[in-house]
Amino acid sequence: MNIILIGAGRIGSAVAFCLAKAGHDMTVVARGARFDTLSREGAIMTVDGQRMPVKVLETLDPSVPYDLAIVTVPEHQVASLLPALSVCNASTILLMFNTFQGIEPYQAAIGIERFAFGFPNMTAFLVDQRLRFRVDGPGMVTTLTHPALAALFKDAGMPSEVEHDMDAYLRSHVAFVVPTFLAALLTWKRATSLTWAEARQLDAAWVEGFELVRSLGHTLKPRLIGTLAGMPSLLRTGLLWLLSRTRPIKDLGEFGPMETRALIDGMAAAAAGNIPHLLTLRP
Repeated sequence: MNIILIGAGRIGSAVAFCLAKAGHDMTVVARGARFDTLSREGAIMTVDGQRMPVKVLETLDPSVPYDLAIVTVPEHQVASLLPALSVCNASTILLMFNTFQGIEPYQAAIGIERFAFGFPNMTAFLVDQRLRFRVDGPGMVTTLTHPALAALFKDAGMPSEVEHDMDAYLRSHVAFVVPTFLAALLTWKRATSLTWAEARQLDAAWVEGFELVRSLGHTLKPRLIGTLAGMPSLLRTGLLWLLSRTRPIKDLGEFGPMETRALIDGMAAAAAGNIPHLLTLRP
């Protein structure tokens, strides 16, 4: 396939690397230092020396007839891309990012006939512009709205599944990850991890988010999040306390507060502001 990926950061680079390795013709759109590195190397480089050639652009050319356009930028950067995406000559447009507002506004902007949404459940970091990633660890399953895209990702080594109620999945995931992001922001620059009092505050935010998702008429998805929501508060608090002592959680802090702030704002809009714990913790 002839595929373009917009947003060659850590997650986008991991997706592009896997698809290129599977034999697809990959073009990536990047900016700043990432564009400079990819242009110079002509490839996505990994920390262990692997090299996967890709074409690199600074902007999307809407006239090029791509089979698939994938967008992996954070949601707060998507609005500026929608005009170009709505007129671009791609057969399918796949959006992949955290969102609480739901997929309908994006579907309306792009057109239902070629719209798809997915969530890339993987770990990825850029270390001096070199990619360190894993796409097939425990619980790492990329969730997609279309079976053909799930097959595409699975064939490229990324375990995948189809989810028909993507709004329920995405909102459940945001309710889960926001307290996790907050734990990272609280701890990544300090030697100590969460205090028990901080973990209790974040558990209250978990409960508030899960209740918000249910109030919107959704079942928590996937089942693991539903199981977490049903645990006694003491166990959830202990889990947050323990997670804050792990390197992967602390490393999330380096990405800063912008996405966490935007996700809380999205939750507040859906809840008419009735999420006091989350708003108190908003970075």
